[in-house]
Order: sequence, then structure tokens, then C-alpha cells
Amino acid sequence: MRLLAVSDLHDDETALERLAGRAKGYDYVLVAGDIGKGRNFLEELLDVHPRLFLIPGNGDQDFLEEVAGDKCIQEKRVEIEEGFNLVGFGYSPPTPFHTPGEYPDKQLYSWMRGLPIDKKTIFVTHAPPFGVLDDVSGVHAGSRAVLKTIEEKKPLANVCGHIHDKEGVAVVGSTSVLKVGAAKNGRAGEIDIFNGEVRLRNIGL
Repeated sequence: MRLLAVSDLHDDETALERLAGRAKGYDYVLVAGDIGKGRNFLEELLDVHPRLFLIPGNGDQDFLEEVAGDKCIQEKRVEIEEGFNLVGFGYSPPTPFHTPGEYPDKQLYSWMRGLPIDKKTIFVTHAPPFGVLDDVSGVHAGSRAVLKTIEEKKPLANVCGHIHDKEGVAVVGSTSVLKVGAAKNGRAGEIDIFNGEVRLRNIGL
């Protein structure tokens, strides 16, 4: 099973075109938030792949969940192939930009603590775990709530975005973390699951 992961499209039509071309070679497409402010752009994104799932970022609009319907996995669990599942949680801790989807980590954790995550879960978040590929000018911009949830619930993997110029693969306890760079900058990530093992890597879009 192969999954393509992107984040932070920000209404970029070139990134959307590249994603549409790339997506055909994958079983699933995961979009980790900050899609954009345009309803038409969101509708075009939803047509990219029949098994595309997304979450809201801190900058997305209220209509996202309504338009995306079952493809939005915010606080939901979706069973996929080979006994694995997806669980999503968007938004971010406060930023200097005062976007609509920002909440204190304490509030985020109060929502995350009830998520149905297990060891077969790919946990899709917008914000990275605090301290993991989240440095912005010497300041950690990740989420303590995401970190605590990963430490407690131990998902198989975490896919995240939010910090545009940071990407890489890391480990938190037993959980593999795939931090993808911004799709609007031509970056994406790839998840391969074979015989129960997960392989993560960053790729160009």
C-alpha cells in the first residue's frame, strides 16, 4: 500500500496540478491542512483522487468540513487496507498570524485525548509534534498536544505539515513521523506499508 502525503497548498494551482499528476500512482492521498481560502480550489482538490482524505489547517475556512463531507477526517477514524486506519486532527497552536484555526494546546489536547488511535493508525495532523522538525527562527512551533497524544496512544505513524520549510523523518517513541514541506513549494511525502512495516520519505511533488 502506498500513500501520498501533502500539506500547505495555500490555493496554489501549480501545486494542485502537480498533485493531480502524482496522485494516480498511489492508493490513498492524505492532505494535512492549509488547503486555501477558495471553495472552488477545495472542490478541485477533492476530485484529485477517489480515496483522498484531508483535515483543516490553521488557515482553512469554516466551509471546509461541509464541502469535503466524508473526505474530511477531522476527529474521525477511517479504516483502510490491510487492517490499518487513518485518524485526523487539524488546526494548530497560536501563531503570530492569528488565523481562524488556532487554539491553545490545552484545548487541542482536550479534543485529541478521545481520538480512537491504536498501533495500526496513521495519525494525520496539521501541526507537527512539539520539538520535532518544528523550528522557526529558533522557536519550536509544533504542538505539545500532538506530542502528548503520540506518546500516550502510540500510533504507527504521524503525518504532519504546517512549518513550510521543514521536512524530514523522525521517531517519537515507537511512532514514525513524516514531516512534509509545503506543497506550494513543490514538496510532498510518501508512505509505503509492506508486510506491516512502514517506510517514510520526503519527495518532490
